[in-house]
Amino acid sequence: MAISLDQFKNIAGMLLALPSGDNPVPTVRASFPDLTVSRCAADDMRDETPFCRAGDFDVFLIDTSNACWKIINEPATATGLILAARN
Repeated sequence: MAISLDQFKNIAGMLLALPSGDNPVPTVRASFPDLTVSRCAADDMRDETPFCRAGDFDVFLIDTSNACWKIINEPATATGLILAARN
């Protein structure tokens, strides 16, 4: 499933509305069940550049079409998200 601009805006809005410290994964998965969604600490992604920031999270787009996930910057080919929590 590619991520459309409207879907991405919706996800960013969810992250912005989330109370600080809350886990966004269940909400995003419930709204977008075809996307792979994972959460980690921002430090775990320190060598990567996020696609954007929303709320307390750095958002990374990923391609999960192969066994190994790949971080990408193209929503049209993204099949998932990594939400890296900044503290």
